[in-house]
Amino acid sequence: MRIRHSLALPTLLCLIVACQAADNAVPNAGFEEVAGKAPKAWSLPGYDGCRFTVDETTAHTGTRSIRVDGLDPEKQNRFVQAWRVDVPLPEEGKVWFIGWAKGKDLGHGRLNVLHKDKAGKVLLNQGIGSLNGTFDWREFGQPLAQVKDAVSVQLVIGIQKSKGTIWFDDLYLGPRDVATGTLALSPSSQHTAGAILPAVFTFTVGEGGMQPGGQVALQWNNWRRSREFRILKPQVTCAAAGAKLTLTRPPRKKSWPPTPQPVDTVVKLTSDAPLPAGTEIQIPCQLRFSKHSNVTASIFGTIAAGAGRLSTRTEKILLEPQGGTATQLVCMAEPRPLVGKPGRVTVAVTDPAGNPADTFTGTVQFTPVPGMKLPASYTFTAEDTGSHDFPLVCPAGQVTRIAVQSGKLRAISNPVLPRSPEKPGIYFGDIHSHCEISGDGVGDPDQGYDYARRFHGLDFAGLSDHSPRNDKWKRVMEVGDRHNDPGRFVTVLGFEWSSGPFGHRNAYYPGAKGPEMPKLKSNMKPWFDWLAERNVEAVVIPHHTNTQAAQILASGRPAWEPCDWSVIDHRYQRLVEICQNRGSFEAPNGPDKELRILRKDVGASVQTALAMGHRLGFIGSTDTHSGRPGSGNARAAMVTMDFTRRGLWSALHDRSCYATTGSHTLVFFSVNGEPMGSELKAPADQPRRITWRAIGTSPIKRVDLLRNNQVVKSWTGTGDDMTGAFAHTARLDGTEWWYLRVLQKDTHIAWSSPIWIDPR
Repeated sequence: MRIRHSLALPTLLCLIVACQAADNAVPNAGFEEVAGKAPKAWSLPGYDGCRFTVDETTAHTGTRSIRVDGLDPEKQNRFVQAWRVDVPLPEEGKVWFIGWAKGKDLGHGRLNVLHKDKAGKVLLNQGIGSLNGTFDWREFGQPLAQVKDAVSVQLVIGIQKSKGTIWFDDLYLGPRDVATGTLALSPSSQHTAGAILPAVFTFTVGEGGMQPGGQVALQWNNWRRSREFRILKPQVTCAAAGAKLTLTRPPRKKSWPPTPQPVDTVVKLTSDAPLPAGTEIQIPCQLRFSKHSNVTASIFGTIAAGAGRLSTRTEKILLEPQGGTATQLVCMAEPRPLVGKPGRVTVAVTDPAGNPADTFTGTVQFTPVPGMKLPASYTFTAEDTGSHDFPLVCPAGQVTRIAVQSGKLRAISNPVLPRSPEKPGIYFGDIHSHCEISGDGVGDPDQGYDYARRFHGLDFAGLSDHSPRNDKWKRVMEVGDRHNDPGRFVTVLGFEWSSGPFGHRNAYYPGAKGPEMPKLKSNMKPWFDWLAERNVEAVVIPHHTNTQAAQILASGRPAWEPCDWSVIDHRYQRLVEICQNRGSFEAPNGPDKELRILRKDVGASVQTALAMGHRLGFIGSTDTHSGRPGSGNARAAMVTMDFTRRGLWSALHDRSCYATTGSHTLVFFSVNGEPMGSELKAPADQPRRITWRAIGTSPIKRVDLLRNNQVVKSWTGTGDDMTGAFAHTARLDGTEWWYLRVLQKDTHIAWSSPIWIDPR
């Protein structure tokens, strides 16, 4: 199996083995041979923010070791600042990478192995260990993953965004035949998503038994997936006579970056007598499964059998949540179909957590509406797997909401208002979401697009993972293209670039392909210049602008900071994500419960940017990391005649779009007859005539009209379909921007993109 993240080694785990030099593939493994300032066979790194030296004052054996000093984490631009050496893979046997390390005030030491093919292409980056703190010489080790077509490996040993010092000595790469035990789970590893059930993890001690002081540990294979699962109330039992064992749970690291493979539970043998081979150590517990059926997680055991015995890993146990019983109906309809032409309504069935109830075979009935063409009922089949699209013709000139039920399950669709051919359609989707392609996301991308289309009933979606490069970027493009279905479900190609000091931005392209994120020291002006030099069509959209991360880096700075509005290029940055799952970022002086502003103001709200002169349209998108676009409190609404990738991208570029907190509210807004996103020029004495209409998914509480960030007129709600008009006759002495804010009684909000008027 491939191992994608590094193994966190707690100070408890000690790996002790004597490696035979004859088997060792590592050149100059003890660093005793030196040429100039570097050990022979190893190149001297030249990275900023750290220092690499050969140290003759400390060693595990011999007289020398190699050393890395972290000086300035902010200047450490590479993922790992490391000593590196390329080593051919031994042809036979199970290959281990083993060595010794020592640390002082260490923030984050990293040990990785890059598996390479004949051409030198990296096939897998395997994490071997993550070390921190102050500790004396400690052994680390792990068997290498078996990677097809790999002929060599590069050993990478150093630090990541860290202060402090780490030393390395006595490295070994070669065969090792160790059988120290196994791990099993009962009952099975497949259960209903969200279930909490009694479970028992059983370690069986392997050949040679376990010596006093030996220990076993449960360890997650991936930090992000592990957060979806929990081992609750673990205990330890062992039937061996006189056996005494203690159970501890190391605290999870709260600072960023997280421990890639966190240790969950450690059991140590504290009695004086050893445990013989075949002894069972059981950890009864409550095991909570992820509430999302698209998220799996692997857990494995580490077994340190005691002094003189190498610590090993067991095979992984894959935990697989399953969708539950149907408890919810979802009904979403195409909001603006052509008059007299079939639109689309999607009916889906889910469990309480929104997972597909893919075995549902019940019957749904539609409430008839005069002039509406829709089947009276439909019985789901196994082939539907919980979702079905129906052709729908709604009566012209009126708003229709489709009601559907199945037994006690009921749902009502979003409002549908047919349009004439000269009017644009309105399409709802989510273009900011993450899946397993991002290190902090979960879920298969194919499943993500399928879910967005069939269970959220979205018109479009985009997986915008974190700076995917090479094979990851290729996968992003291929999966998106596979699910793109113009006229029904459009996929939008893009990615996220996350900068600590400058804020987070997503880039979107108009077609099936586009350049991956370039490797630049700063993604602000250099990135905009890079796009312009290559004549790249792109729209760049910042998000969660007015907040910062709670996680703190080793440097003491937040993992990410507010949007830096001082550097902008309006050729590309023409929009802002005004709302997402972290709330709204419309206005300063938060929190504001009514406006869904959840975070403290840090000086970078959307209104702050507008007041600086930035002409930004609005979208909403979730920023979900669940692998399910549309899961959360935000939507982007595109107003366009062309329901294709190019058409949606042009709507973004032209600011012909608006934002909601998740509702498919219809918003129509114009100034002097021009639509949202427009830039107008007008004589100084010309009145600004505003017209609007809002059709809510629930009764409207209030509609606010804002000029230059200030409310100039409010209308109290009178139902779920409202219209209004306003004339502003004051002299136009400078630039004005106008936008509409619609607040529903169920707390959902919609914001039109602004319209700008300049004096002629």
